[in-house]
Amino acid sequence: MANREGFSYDVAFSRNIGWFTEAEQARLQNCRVAVGGLGGVGGSHALTLARLGIGQFTITDLDTFDWPNLNRQAGAFASTIGQPKLDAMAKNLADINPDVKLHLMPHGINPDNIDEFLAGADLYMDSLDIFSLEIRRKVFARCRELGIPAVTAAPMGMGTAY
Repeated sequence: MANREGFSYDVAFSRNIGWFTEAEQARLQNCRVAVGGLGGVGGSHALTLARLGIGQFTITDLDTFDWPNLNRQAGAFASTIGQPKLDAMAKNLADINPDVKLHLMPHGINPDNIDEFLAGADLYMDSLDIFSLEIRRKVFARCRELGIPAVTAAPMGMGTAY
């Protein structure tokens, strides 16, 4: 459990003002972002979004951290080796924002739970494994049907594909 002593959302994210107005920051506090996959792409996205003050996440990952993840995955540390990525990243998000509301989905995304995964989402941040094409298509199609913006931004070499 994260240390809540002395925590204030307004103080913790006050240095975002200037990038965002106070009204926009308040909106971020109430936004939910669905992040599918917490490895090399999703872990970095989730932590960055948490530092921007996103107050709610639905997150999922099926994998555990292993030694080869250390060079590129935000949640990979010697202390997290062998831990489910979902659990380790949930702890990291709560360490950034002790008030964060998390919906954890340990069984990943499949055709039967896409609606649960996207429930209440203001944004879908795609970070599924690059070869997960079938489920990616289904999630993006459902986002379109529900009017949820979907974003893919993945590292490619020393650049990014957006």
